[in-house]
Amino acid sequence: MTAPDRNPIAVSCRGLVKQLGSGSIRTRVLHGIDLDVFPGEMTFLLGPSGCGKTTLISTIAGLLVADEGKVELFGTNLAELGRRSLVHFRGAGVGVVFQQLNLFPALTATENVAVPLLVQGRAGASAKALAQAMLREVGLETHLTKYPSQLSIGERQRVAIARALIHEPRLIICDEPTSALDGASGQRVMELLRKVARDPGRAVLVVTHDARIVPFADRIAHMSDGRITRIDVRTEREAA
Repeated sequence: MTAPDRNPIAVSCRGLVKQLGSGSIRTRVLHGIDLDVFPGEMTFLLGPSGCGKTTLISTIAGLLVADEGKVELFGTNLAELGRRSLVHFRGAGVGVVFQQLNLFPALTATENVAVPLLVQGRAGASAKALAQAMLREVGLETHLTKYPSQLSIGERQRVAIARALIHEPRLIICDEPTSALDGASGQRVMELLRKVARDPGRAVLVVTHDARIVPFADRIAHMSDGRITRIDVRTEREAA
């Protein structure tokens, strides 16, 4: 399946180079990455541990700055944004779920999910109602007032996914979104992400080792040693 010509590219990486560390231990992690992610699709990034996947998605999300090359999100070159503009752009248009989850321990599940809406200026009551509705979508209707410490790792993962989706960002990036979920919960989360990805104005990028969810992918980018080695495009019949 190819992206319709009328749609822009959601993510465009060209010649992306990133080094980590300092001094004599500075290491090149990304070696001239070229990658396109299209609206209306779910793109998976597959590769062994240590191949640079998390560094790549962190650079795409604007959390790391590329040493060379260019990252554009829906036509916006991240390198041309000042720090404040980048933070605003990322907060409004990008939802990220990293493996660390980064939930606020002093906030309930509802309050954690409501944070992006409150940052955007949404009224508290409205933000709470929308957050609770999103938590119900990921199967946490009985955990609305619980704190992260009262939740299992899988439940916390679903809270983080709900928080990434709540403000309807144009790009959703998920690092191992089903790693702590059982089969049924993982299927439910992926169906929700799939629904989001079908919106022609939005795109989903997923890093995973979970073979159970690969059928949800429209496009699979294989990564090894800091390079994209192959991109497979799946047909409608192949995709879940």
